[in-house]
Amino acid sequence: MIEIDQAISVSPIEEDEVDKEPTLRREALVSHLIERVRAAKQYHAKAFKQMKVDMDAVSKGYSGNNWDDERYVANILQRHVHQRTSALYAKNPKPVATRRKRMDYKVWDETEDSMKKALAGIGQAKVDQQEPNPQHIALLEDHARVKRERGQMDKVAKGLEMLFEYFMDEQHPTFKSQMKALVRRVITTSVGFVKVGYQREVDRLPDISSKMSDVQSQVDHLRRIASEAEKGDIEQDDLEMEELMLSLESLKNEPLTIVQEGLVFDFPECDSIIVDPMCRLLRGFVGASWVAHEMYLSTEEIKEIYDVDVKESYLSYDMKGNESGVKSGQSQSYNYFNSSDTEGARDGLALVWEIYDKNAGLLYVVCDGHNDFLVEPEAPPIKVETFWPFFALTFNEIEHKDLLYPPSDIKLLSPMQHEYNRARQGLREHRKANRPKYAVPAGMLEEEDKEKLRDPPANAVLELQALASGQKVDDVLQPIKQIGIDPNLYEVRTIFDDIQLVVGQQEANFGQVSKGTATETSIAESSRMSAIGANIDDLDSFMSEITRAAGQVLLLEMSKEEVMAIVGPGAVWPEFKKEDILNEIYLQIEAGSTGKPNKAAELQNIERIIPFLIQIPGIDPKFLGKELLKRLDDKMDLTEAIVEKLPSIVAQNMAQGAKAQAQARGGNAPEAQGGQGSNNAPVPRPSGGGKPPGMGINV
Repeated sequence: MIEIDQAISVSPIEEDEVDKEPTLRREALVSHLIERVRAAKQYHAKAFKQMKVDMDAVSKGYSGNNWDDERYVANILQRHVHQRTSALYAKNPKPVATRRKRMDYKVWDETEDSMKKALAGIGQAKVDQQEPNPQHIALLEDHARVKRERGQMDKVAKGLEMLFEYFMDEQHPTFKSQMKALVRRVITTSVGFVKVGYQREVDRLPDISSKMSDVQSQVDHLRRIASEAEKGDIEQDDLEMEELMLSLESLKNEPLTIVQEGLVFDFPECDSIIVDPMCRLLRGFVGASWVAHEMYLSTEEIKEIYDVDVKESYLSYDMKGNESGVKSGQSQSYNYFNSSDTEGARDGLALVWEIYDKNAGLLYVVCDGHNDFLVEPEAPPIKVETFWPFFALTFNEIEHKDLLYPPSDIKLLSPMQHEYNRARQGLREHRKANRPKYAVPAGMLEEEDKEKLRDPPANAVLELQALASGQKVDDVLQPIKQIGIDPNLYEVRTIFDDIQLVVGQQEANFGQVSKGTATETSIAESSRMSAIGANIDDLDSFMSEITRAAGQVLLLEMSKEEVMAIVGPGAVWPEFKKEDILNEIYLQIEAGSTGKPNKAAELQNIERIIPFLIQIPGIDPKFLGKELLKRLDDKMDLTEAIVEKLPSIVAQNMAQGAKAQAQARGGNAPEAQGGQGSNNAPVPRPSGGGKPPGMGINV
């Protein structure tokens, strides 16, 4: 356990210690970093604006301000986003730990002939009671060494897989829900990011923390009462306040312990990751020398996280990212939810950037308007081979030297969405224009009569002032001939054809009935699967990058004791050097493991291939069983079934051993004849003319 004094201790300041105020050079560096991020943010402003336009389009069913909610809207974009998301990410990925392929054998050439020759040579030497060939012995020892090392690495790999799955399950909100949101974000805005981290949260024991929370809430309650109470006798409240404050102080002195530790995933907004303008490719940030993570925090949060008070030196922002233009905490009336000044509102938010500088190998944390670092620059807290803790997922990548962010599905579909809305709105207007209309001589009808005729209720009895007794309505009102509606003017089939071409969707995906033949529908479905297959491949590569980095973090950060507490006492965890860990084992995901499984197709493929596999001499049926379960139900564990069967397996092996011993003594021994023992002995043929036993009924 960690004592609280140790956790918060600060080394004393010596009299001759240099002034802690930032030097001019330090201030210049901070200012340079802030301006660099600001310039990059302005450089990407067009792409960020397009992201906002695309998000609005999905929300409203139209883009821009050239349409409104009073006009016809059928939100095809939203249907596409949800349909494509469900197709791409239906479950969490299956992690697979892979050993790096190496030529581990120093003596054995990995051929079957050389192994057989060595075994035969050693066996013959034993028969001849001679010393075996040293080369044969070295070959077997080499084989045993590699087998032992690979077995250990396989156990490490198994533990790594279980750790990753464990921390995926521990995410709050769930990893699946956040990944689905990320995929929706990519489809909508063209890019999504994941940030990999490792967290060690040092805190008091949970029961102590709950006590502190209860006491603190009482203190806050009394403070509110004191601020609102009129002048009077509040001595008792003052006494109670003092008692509670003393109780709170005593709880603060309780020892600290680690209450939460492990792998964490953050999912930043698509416009909160500011990339170096020199970047040529978002996947892997090719060409970038730095990447910044943008966060809006209150001054209280900054003080709590970084232990720095910036109230006198920061630029205020509202929640929409609009700058207030105030560089201090003097604007006590500034409302950070709205850029307008409101009496009694809190100060605005501060803009904080975490800047990962690859060239310097440092992490800078700066606040806009503040002239010093919030955290002393140092190497990033987690170490991955790519340096960046960020990973980008993009679809629809194109080759364009001026476009870092590829077009999103929504940007590609927006013209078709607009055309669909226009077609349906035109049909609505045509129907409205075709409602019954009448012509009358000028001045014949009073305004009261016109109102009655414009929108009469059902079964209405209309009394018209202009209609004389006995006069026919047709004498007063002349119906105007309606113009027929040409359905070809407002058909939308071609729009869905364009959608299918652009993003690989079918009419059926939007609730439409396909009118094509079975062959045409099959061809269209193949085209759709080809289009979505590209997205699946991008997602698989992205998830493999994340899992690989996560595996590196786990190997570097977790101790054997921590691993055993999660995985179990049988866990094997390496004590290697950093470079050995990173080079030997890495995590990836099973291809296609995030999408909706097609169990019927998988079962059909297995039924086709199993008959051929079982004909291979020496094939392991347990291996086939594992592969079968992996495809049909990856949650089932074949090991449990084997454990349940172990008693019968042991009994079977003992029986086989007894039989072998009996055969060694003589093939006619009763125990060598199988389970019936002596009953299996030859039966003499009966006298007389009957049939042999077992061939019918003897009379």
